[in-house]
Amino acid sequence: MQQNLSHNAQTALPSDCLRTRTHLHAFVDGELTAHDDAGQPLAVMVAAHLGSCERCARLERQLHAMRAALRATGRRERSVVRATPSLRARAAAILSSH
Repeated sequence: MQQNLSHNAQTALPSDCLRTRTHLHAFVDGELTAHDDAGQPLAVMVAAHLGSCERCARLERQLHAMRAALRATGRRERSVVRATPSLRARAAAILSSH
């Protein structure tokens, strides 16, 4: 993912960074569907800011890396940890008795 960084972090307004960071997790997750007061998609605003602010773009890259590491850990854990059929039966019995 190559970005056009025509401005540096010093030219970005702190309020733009704060607004972007407020929505960054949802943006990285692909779940940012909200619009601003003018009806513009917030995802467009976030993407534009990330193209002009290296600090926020770096944070976006870190969030992507963190999510990838968590997904990899989850896949590894699912393949390693398996409950035995007897443990599952005991757990089901305990849960059904409450």
